[in-house]
Amino acid sequence: MKKVYYIANARMPSERAHAIQIAKMCEALLLEGVDLTLVVPKRAFVSVSPQVFYGLSRDISVVYLPVLSRAYGAGKIGFWIGSLSFVFSYLAFLWSRFLRGERALGYSIDMDQFSSIGMPLSPYPYMMELHDAKPHGVLYSIVLRGALGIVTINSIIRDKLAVRFSLPAEKILVCPNGIDFSRFGNPVTREIARERLAIPLEAKIALYAGQLYAWKGLRQLIEFAERSPALDLYLVGGTKEELASFLPELAIPNNLICIGKRPYAEMPLWLQAADMLIVLGTKDNEYSYYHTSPMKLFEYMSAGVPILAADTPAIREVADESEVWFYQPDDAADMARVADGIFKLGGSARAIKSAEANTRAQGYSWKKRAEKVLAYTRVSASR
Repeated sequence: MKKVYYIANARMPSERAHAIQIAKMCEALLLEGVDLTLVVPKRAFVSVSPQVFYGLSRDISVVYLPVLSRAYGAGKIGFWIGSLSFVFSYLAFLWSRFLRGERALGYSIDMDQFSSIGMPLSPYPYMMELHDAKPHGVLYSIVLRGALGIVTINSIIRDKLAVRFSLPAEKILVCPNGIDFSRFGNPVTREIARERLAIPLEAKIALYAGQLYAWKGLRQLIEFAERSPALDLYLVGGTKEELASFLPELAIPNNLICIGKRPYAEMPLWLQAADMLIVLGTKDNEYSYYHTSPMKLFEYMSAGVPILAADTPAIREVADESEVWFYQPDDAADMARVADGIFKLGGSARAIKSAEANTRAQGYSWKKRAEKVLAYTRVSASR
């Protein structure tokens, strides 16, 4: 395959899930022999490479383009201004490479509304990866129709895009997110994990791993902890102050223990230290309920630990009752009831479901995802 420019309006490196997804997908494509360069905005001083930051097996060639970096942190309008400056910057970069005689393919991962909108003005053919269903409009109609092909993370997004933009089914590939088995595929015992993390061995622990965003349905965590006083709910990814800022009207119970952000390399230990892992989802947010393909779910599935998951269409895309325990979204009482039932089960019953989840997770490696995307890209380019 010719040169690929992987374009993302994202701060790299960072601990955010979308940045990890970008890094792991770039690594997987490089391992498949793709000549890839990641193109991102220069939003801050970069002191460490993605390879070191994420523990990658391959170094990623990164081009940091000049942008109005201070605008990104100045509220919604500021973010738009900064992002638009990135669009102009990457178009100038791509045209400069084209005019030098370089031939390439653009690959735009659009986790916002800006990474892809300039692609029809690029000199190169381009692929798009979308993590939500864009609203119908003239601009996105031009962008989507001009793409060689579109990669989405679940079939719900595919179906909405096909209807909203009258796109043929063969133009859209469904390809969920993945998991790094070199990092998450070698679990240790719960006792060893707790010793390394200085967690009491006798504690009964439910754990939620992930950054704090309102669209995830954070209220459920607080209400679940209130209804489950016999267990400790660990939140790995945010502080008590951050959680309180989203829900100032709610008091945070003492058994909700906020660990804050932890290094990506440490996350397998936290998952293996838990008795139960929690996946949130809410009907109050379209992305949360229909569109997400949470990487944490795949990581949970590899950990050999029971999973308590919101019963949403997005989560049912990759898991069912044979692998996880479902609770009704936005219903903390049901969440607590199902969690109590899990703890009352014998260890063998819990282990059977956890083993099924681990088996299913094997199909979601980043390597397999990269292979699928590459095969689809070659077919799309030949049409």
